[in-house]
Amino acid sequence: MVKRFAVVFLLALLVVQSVFSGSANAAGMYTDIQGHWAREHIDEMADLGIVVRKGYQPFYPNKPVTRGEALVMLNRVFETVYGPIEKPERKPNLDHRYLLRGEVDQLLSNLKTMMKIETDELGKFDPGDRMLYYLYLAETGHLMKKQEKENPDWWMSSAGMQWPLTKEEASLILFHMLAPQKFRTANIKPQDTASYFNSYYEWKRDRFYRDTYSPYPLAIREFNLFLADKTFSPNKVLTRAEYVVVMDRLIDYYRIDTASQFRGSPANQQHIAQVYLRAANLAYEMKNQKHLSAVFTDDALKSMAKLEQVPTYNGPVKVSVKADENNSKALWIIAHYLDPKNGDFQIEYRLEEDSSNAYGRKITALIYSQK
Repeated sequence: MVKRFAVVFLLALLVVQSVFSGSANAAGMYTDIQGHWAREHIDEMADLGIVVRKGYQPFYPNKPVTRGEALVMLNRVFETVYGPIEKPERKPNLDHRYLLRGEVDQLLSNLKTMMKIETDELGKFDPGDRMLYYLYLAETGHLMKKQEKENPDWWMSSAGMQWPLTKEEASLILFHMLAPQKFRTANIKPQDTASYFNSYYEWKRDRFYRDTYSPYPLAIREFNLFLADKTFSPNKVLTRAEYVVVMDRLIDYYRIDTASQFRGSPANQQHIAQVYLRAANLAYEMKNQKHLSAVFTDDALKSMAKLEQVPTYNGPVKVSVKADENNSKALWIIAHYLDPKNGDFQIEYRLEEDSSNAYGRKITALIYSQK
């Protein structure tokens, strides 16, 4: 009887999972959100491609969101704001049978690269790997807490990825999603990144909520993703509608944070410039028209096509930022590409204010020179 229930439950999850797979640009309408309290949030996330709306189908707003779906939506939020900044790397600890594993791999790669940029590649902390590991602990019935000895052969199963997500697990994955921002405000050296995050895994951080000793809910409280007062309800299973609302709040935070970095300290400007160039150069390499049009004007793209050397998204590069002397609202990103085969070269990218992307800026011109 128990086995039959599990099979029926997993089949139901696969049906609902279709809302998260397929073309993110497909048009349609959800048939079961009329009058629902989260309708506007769901429609907004569908318009952005965070969830897929194709044809006339239900969204199942009151069904549980699964762990895997939650991770996929996080990656879509990330790439809606920043664009892809890394090619996906296949994760050996993740079950190859999981239907949505490609997007989960993409999330883990994006997060790893974002953290490397934030720590100037001096820190060795990989938030995506740790996120998946502590979800694995939850799947196997353990606290999401550092163990005395880690199993080197840990493996996140497809069944575990399709299990409903609790609020405590959501706080864990959001904590890792925001690890670069946590590091930026922690006032620590990059070399101390791993020990800083270990203090969370060892549960040596202060608690705030009455009903949980877990440090993750408090760690993300500053981002206002959950409007919890004195209790957090860590064991509550999140519905699809509730999680979509959290994603809506997260994307709002990302947009504000991303644009503000270009107005921040020289270090902040340099870091966000690296993210911008990785996204732009990767989009150019992959011929991703959606992301190309988000960060380049047509004239700038024509200039890119005439370059003697094409910049790679992940090659050695030194990046700096300077103000435009003739326009206080414009910036120049100077990228010195280190090409051992064809010779070093430099590209100066002119960024002007533009509200059509989350960076708040678009490449309008570029100057190429050999070094």
